[in-house]
Amino acid sequence: MLSKNLTGMFMFLGPILAVIMIIIEQAYGRGLDSSFAEQLKAMSDNYALATISSVGFSIAVLTIFIGFYGLARSMQGENKPGSDLAGLASIFAILIAGIYMVSLGLELMATEKASEWTEQGGDAITAFSISEAITRSIFVLDSLVMLFLGIAILIQKNMSKVVGGLFTLFGICVLFGGIFSEGDNWAGMLWFIGFLGFPIITCVTGFITLRQARKNS
Repeated sequence: MLSKNLTGMFMFLGPILAVIMIIIEQAYGRGLDSSFAEQLKAMSDNYALATISSVGFSIAVLTIFIGFYGLARSMQGENKPGSDLAGLASIFAILIAGIYMVSLGLELMATEKASEWTEQGGDAITAFSISEAITRSIFVLDSLVMLFLGIAILIQKNMSKVVGGLFTLFGICVLFGGIFSEGDNWAGMLWFIGFLGFPIITCVTGFITLRQARKNS
């Protein structure tokens, strides 16, 4: 089981690193509203920065969800209310970390200008689009991690009800917003609220966990 210090540090620093990597992506011209072909060209033309941002963002994702795993595991136990929900959250958190590594591999392979894969006939845009599809599918699992962990916190009362409530709320926003989203409709706005809320509440939870660890030491 991870220590509270490490869990808190991962949850606090992970979202910050992710935001920095997104800023780097925007700096070299990878617009998320651009087509896959345009994004791939921008990344191939700025291969060093693209690799740094892709690998850095992947480290951020791993850091965040290992932190989630540590927090959820600390909430498990025979006599702990909400233990089963925390257990489910920990399983989905580890799944996300593993799945994202597959997405990273495809992305790096697609953006490399002279890779063996493309030289042997592999299509870079296809690989990149599959990578993006995998990344977007992760939001379903992410919503379940937030939802299960949030409810577990509310039941176990190991943290503020506000933290548990916000995790639950943002989990619902991402889950149902993603299911019913059609562009800029109400569901799209719901998803966007959950998307913005996720890194904020994760960072706050990391800070609270760090304070708890120092208080208990």
